[in-house]
Amino acid sequence: MPNSIIPAKTAIETFRDAGYKNTASALAELIDNSIEAGAKNIQVIAFEEKVAMHKRNSTQIRELAVYDDGCGMTPETLQICLQFGNGTRLNSRTGMGRFGIGLPNASVSQARKVDVYSWQDKKFYHTFLDVDQIKEENLQTVNPVEEVELPEKYLNEIEGELSDSGTLIVWSKCDRLDMVKSRTLYKILNKDLCRIYRHFLDDDNRYGNQVKINLVATGKDRSVVTLYANDPLYLMTPNNVPGYETQALNVMYGEVINIPIVYDSSGNTASVEMRFTIALPETQALGGGSIVGSHYRNNTGISFVRAAREIDFNNFGFFNDRDERERWWGCEIRFEPILDELFGVTNNKQAVRGVDYIDEKEFKTEHAEDFDELLEQDLKLKLRLELSRIFSNNHRKLMECIKERGAGKRGGSAKERAQPDTSTRIANTDLQTQKTKTKSSEVGKSKSEDEKLMEWKNRILESDTTLTDKNASQVAPEKINLAIEKDFKSWPGSQFIGVETTGSTCVLVINRSHLFFNSLYEPLLDVGDDQYINALDLTLMSYARMEDELYSRIDDLDEMRDIWGRHLKSFLSKLKDNA
Repeated sequence: MPNSIIPAKTAIETFRDAGYKNTASALAELIDNSIEAGAKNIQVIAFEEKVAMHKRNSTQIRELAVYDDGCGMTPETLQICLQFGNGTRLNSRTGMGRFGIGLPNASVSQARKVDVYSWQDKKFYHTFLDVDQIKEENLQTVNPVEEVELPEKYLNEIEGELSDSGTLIVWSKCDRLDMVKSRTLYKILNKDLCRIYRHFLDDDNRYGNQVKINLVATGKDRSVVTLYANDPLYLMTPNNVPGYETQALNVMYGEVINIPIVYDSSGNTASVEMRFTIALPETQALGGGSIVGSHYRNNTGISFVRAAREIDFNNFGFFNDRDERERWWGCEIRFEPILDELFGVTNNKQAVRGVDYIDEKEFKTEHAEDFDELLEQDLKLKLRLELSRIFSNNHRKLMECIKERGAGKRGGSAKERAQPDTSTRIANTDLQTQKTKTKSSEVGKSKSEDEKLMEWKNRILESDTTLTDKNASQVAPEKINLAIEKDFKSWPGSQFIGVETTGSTCVLVINRSHLFFNSLYEPLLDVGDDQYINALDLTLMSYARMEDELYSRIDDLDEMRDIWGRHLKSFLSKLKDNA
């Protein structure tokens, strides 16, 4: 008999170290198969037994099973389902599966034996793989498929009626589970699986058809837990956010971005979708210390989703996830299996690789002579640069909006937004008694009340894209009678403030892109010391009022503001270098 390329006796232990991060990720391989088989109901069932531990009886998981009501497997398919590197979806580019190693690899990574029962028209067939048997008998072939009855001990624990077709996979001799108690293990599974399969757990079938997944703990304290979507974009319903299970807490930020990606030397392309969301003002106003804030903290990252199933979730070097304010936005990047090589999808679907953030400006500087050539030859580099560029542009705008709200301290309802803060109230109270002619008041004389309201509504919507027309319409009437107000924008150049007119109001505009904002204004906001931030606001508002009164000398004032801002940027830059 010729020698095997892969001697099973020694290789099986290597296969056990297949790189699955935890029990949830190994179970995900089985759930993938169930979804591919058209299942509508999937159950993860834990069987516990009593064991003697530290002079007292305790319980631990004896077997872990996955049941589904999918199409089931024929005896021919069952015969190859436990072969490593084989399967009916080998190299498929249309669904979740592809590599042909999921079921056997995932199973032996957690247990020493796996039994597979599958049926169509309630005609049951069975096969199994036993690590100990393979080692003891030096097996090189899979065990035969036999027609059987589904054992009563499993049949009795399946929730609901047994389906006419389906599959039951049983892990026994479980020696590598994360937790030995079903209650503790299910807490982990509830957290991880809810995000991995969120597009199958919500009530929207446009991307991932709805599937019900239950976690069943057997025994006298039998319990059944239904999984609900854990959505880092916070758009899905139903979801598992405590107290907000039936409502969205974020809104879309801009439109879905479709990125055509060339994936081979023939120039064929596939589309990558990138979408961003931002927390509603009232959500962010709850603050990071709330239950909702804690939920958001655990979902701070970028989600890569392949065929409606999350593959990986991390910051990938795109942002600093230690900053509390980063939790108030979400980003999802969707791609199809045809792009697996470019995204570096691992064969156990545990991760994407080689997609970390890359600074285009720095990369161009380092490769000034051959940048275009590299870009043409390296499709993965091209993908990285494109994702990095789009993310950076959107992330900057998202954070500007989040920072303006003050990480939950300056958000709130439309009614709360309509109320001027302390500095704005002081300035306007003081200016009420003054009759000095200003540019804003003169410009305002030519506008009707409706025109002023519309200008303010547009400004409010531009400042915070999460607000609705209704929100902005509620705030605008409170703004039109103000003599002075402040706002925030971003623009290049040396000016750190601007002075504009909206309706008949002089608006001080602070430039978030200037070093002044990053070095002084923003840190004061972070500290939350109202006395100092109000003093700084009034200092800048008094300058804006001065410009508003001296509008006849606007050319000189523009030049003065530009020179002032240039020197300020230079001085602060030196200060930063000396820090």
